[in-house]
Amino acid sequence: MSNKDLIKQALHLIDNWLDYQVYIKEIPGIAVGVFFEDEIIFKKEYGYANLEEKIKLTNQHLFRIASHSKLFTATAIMKLYHKDKLSLDDKVSKFLPWFTSETDENLQQIRIKHLLTHSSGMTRDGQTAHWSNYEFPSIEKIKSQVKKGISFFETSEILKYSNFGYTLLGQIIEAVSGQSYPDYIQKEILEPLEMLNTIVDVDETNISRHATGYKTKYPKQEREKLDHVPARIMHSATGLSSTVEDLIKFYQAHISGNNALFPDYIKREMQRIQFKAEKADWGLGFSITSLPDIKIVGHGGGYPGFITRSGLIQDKKLIIVVLTNAINGPALTLFLGINKMLAHLAKEKVKFKHKPEEAIPDFKKIIGFYVSDWGTSLFSQIGPKLVVIGPGDDNPAEFMQIYKHDKDYKFIAPKDLPFASPGQPIEFIDGPDGEKIFVDSHKGKAKRFKYEY
Repeated sequence: MSNKDLIKQALHLIDNWLDYQVYIKEIPGIAVGVFFEDEIIFKKEYGYANLEEKIKLTNQHLFRIASHSKLFTATAIMKLYHKDKLSLDDKVSKFLPWFTSETDENLQQIRIKHLLTHSSGMTRDGQTAHWSNYEFPSIEKIKSQVKKGISFFETSEILKYSNFGYTLLGQIIEAVSGQSYPDYIQKEILEPLEMLNTIVDVDETNISRHATGYKTKYPKQEREKLDHVPARIMHSATGLSSTVEDLIKFYQAHISGNNALFPDYIKREMQRIQFKAEKADWGLGFSITSLPDIKIVGHGGGYPGFITRSGLIQDKKLIIVVLTNAINGPALTLFLGINKMLAHLAKEKVKFKHKPEEAIPDFKKIIGFYVSDWGTSLFSQIGPKLVVIGPGDDNPAEFMQIYKHDKDYKFIAPKDLPFASPGQPIEFIDGPDGEKIFVDSHKGKAKRFKYEY
């Protein structure tokens, strides 16, 4: 079984896990996509674009992708770098003469590479409180703050995430290209990649295309919705909106082996660790996450009513995108859950092998959700094996079990989970209503579980 075949056969498990996550965590809606090697192998939406009107989420609804905007800004800077329009060692003041302060000597040391890697030492967001009053600043207010001083550390001292810094990068793009930031992004990135459902900032012409964003849900209360907020001059840091499919197109352009935007040496430079910190590593625009056996380059995004996460595993040509329309949407949890499931299945790949001459049993009648007093289980078939996870688990790979088929609908529990009755039999029997019942010698009977949201 090839890696792609294994992943495709695992999609039933991933699909149902995501659906149950929306249900059990009462997430308004999520959109998820998985690209592997040379194609989108999974793309689906769950839940609602608007809870009040019960409008189902579709692949045409836009999500505020917030700090994903930084990837587009970094890509735009690197396109200018590739064309010898600027150097990463150029000082910010070379292109923005107003970037100076009588009280902040550090400003004259800040270079483009410091902005890209969040190592400039400057303020995170300035003093306009736009994340609470939802009034993002104008360029005049940005300049006014610069004049007063915005540094908290010297350059290259620490990794200090800065929306302010990426706002300045947007201004540099305008100064160097002679175009507005939205026009440059449109002509140099969105149009070449045919990203037809990505916009630089929300306005009256496109609000209706967006999913509604929601606040945190508290017990015994309904979620409150949030109005869409323009990012204004900070669009280069946090303004963009997009879809799963368009973000996959963007990441495809950053896979080695194509010149959709620029050569591979630029991609390698963007995706290597440029600044290493205790709790975060950064490339040029990309956050870099190192997990056992994999390196993920990507980004997250948080905007009023939206939390998103996406990433690329370069050596596997694997892209995963998760978009949610809630301020506490578990985008990172879902993103990591999918990654961990795929990694675990790849590690256990040998268990799914079968001889070509052997018929693969059909478990369609028994796969699905089962519930008992001990919780809910999700069964799925991958190749000749029956696989079970806890669908409410944040990391479903941790207690995933791959059952050995005995005969009919009888199986043997695996050896690798010592508290899950290793070596003991389980089976599925007919219930009085014709539905299958799962029988575990340890926990007893579990009935079919159905839900809706």
